[in-house]
Amino acid sequence: MDRNTLFGMSTGAAVMFAFGIVWLLLGLFRGRPSPRWLRVSLVVVGVTLATSIAVLTMRAFKLPFDLVPPTPQQLALNREIARHFYLVLGFELGSIFLAVVVLNLIHYPDYILPGIALIVAVHFFPLAALFKAPVYYGTALGGCAIALVGFFMADAGLRQKVVGLSFGGLLWATAAWIVTVGLSATPKIGPNLRPM
Repeated sequence: MDRNTLFGMSTGAAVMFAFGIVWLLLGLFRGRPSPRWLRVSLVVVGVTLATSIAVLTMRAFKLPFDLVPPTPQQLALNREIARHFYLVLGFELGSIFLAVVVLNLIHYPDYILPGIALIVAVHFFPLAALFKAPVYYGTALGGCAIALVGFFMADAGLRQKVVGLSFGGLLWATAAWIVTVGLSATPKIGPNLRPM
């Protein structure tokens, strides 16, 4: 696996990890109180996942640079991928803003969290194709299921907790999958910068 691919994987895993923290905190501190064992477990899992992402990033740093410059076709493809990514991101952010405004206007603010979860989940479908990452299809389907369960929950406090914790867990599971694939595809790199 080359340096750029590994950096892309570690960046993707770090973004999933960071947004997973946000969702988990929403689940922990909104709605009903969370048991102590759950909070401690999430800290342990979070530290382990963060360490794994750091190891993957360090392995990427230790890989040699590609000495062959990218072709004009590769550069054009990279620009096209970036353009599509920003389009998807822009559509996602615009949809989230619209959902928050509409749900507040119609007096359903307790459904904002599942609404955002659904939008974020759907945005993984085009990202899966764009980055050729089949795991994102699983993230998208799992996120849609979590959001739909949230929409049908009558208890607003339980809805916040279930959607927040479940969606955060899903993002962390995706990050863990990316890290596992990245670490298993790269050998350990010793101090002499050669694979061991």
